[in-house]
Amino acid sequence: MKVNSINKTAPHISVVLPVYNGEKYLNEAINSILTQTFADFEFIIIDDGSTDSSLEILKRYQQEDVRIKVVVQENQNLATTLNNLIELATGEWIARMDQDDIALPHRFERQLDLLERTGADICGTWVKFFGSWDRRTWKTYQSDEAIKIQMLFNSPFAHPTIMMRTDLAKKLKYDKACEKAEDYDLWVRAAQVGWNMVNVPEVLLLYRRHASQITTSSFCKQRHVSEEIQKRYWAHMTKALNLRPDGSREIINLMGLKVRSNMDIVDATFTTLLQQSHPEAKIAVMHNLSRLYLKVAAEYPDIVKRWEMLNSHSNLHAGLCTKLKLYLIRLLKIPHQGNSYDLIKKLHTYIFR
Repeated sequence: MKVNSINKTAPHISVVLPVYNGEKYLNEAINSILTQTFADFEFIIIDDGSTDSSLEILKRYQQEDVRIKVVVQENQNLATTLNNLIELATGEWIARMDQDDIALPHRFERQLDLLERTGADICGTWVKFFGSWDRRTWKTYQSDEAIKIQMLFNSPFAHPTIMMRTDLAKKLKYDKACEKAEDYDLWVRAAQVGWNMVNVPEVLLLYRRHASQITTSSFCKQRHVSEEIQKRYWAHMTKALNLRPDGSREIINLMGLKVRSNMDIVDATFTTLLQQSHPEAKIAVMHNLSRLYLKVAAEYPDIVKRWEMLNSHSNLHAGLCTKLKLYLIRLLKIPHQGNSYDLIKKLHTYIFR
């Protein structure tokens, strides 16, 4: 791996960008970083064995802006490339970026402000999808508690929005054994050692969606790896929150639809989560609970009553729409796969949030 010399004066932020055959959108991504309102950063980019014109583009930018440091390596997996970038970082903070996304001009400024006000160790932001029919806004939770509850169900951060303490990142790093879900694994391990986590409640990155991002085989591998990470985190939170030892198993079974779950144990575990949670964390619990119960409603005759009971514990008064959809799915026995269920799922995504 060839490494160009890096300025000895440590910048405040080390922006890290892995690149592999990114010529199509690379200019937009790089320009969005160079035009940030907060300019005290180094911009470390690794070309991971690209076979297109990515390296030529990177060399041109390196000549035009002294903050850019280009590194060339033979093709490796993403986790290894990210770890190489972390090792090269000299700033107090590491800011992630992807080759096909666009950072909005105030991204770094807003994140640093929140990190300094809260004393947090890692910060993400909301993202707006673009580039396909999907134009939704992904609104991640803001507080440490809600983020760590959300992590029980999936990754609570949009990976390319992350800004994290460099010294802590150098200690944990990404695990290449968790390829396709290396970010989720890192957040879980970070939570287990006590990182304080926040998200800026504002869209600060445009997240491009396109067909080449993930194949069917990659999706299957990602799902399998994520399930193993999820099991590990549920075991950690079961001890931390004094949940029923068998609760995580039953909820994971329900999420995976692998075997029929004991719904009394599931309900009891969610009840404990709700009773222990602060307002935003309760919203996270109820959002994931509603998605999960909609998914399995056709299989459980008393799902509406169970939903009513759990909704009463939340004190959020947000259950009428979900109750109606649960009733329809159960009445019509709509399976969780198919056009009818997809329609209800889309309505839930837009209405509940």
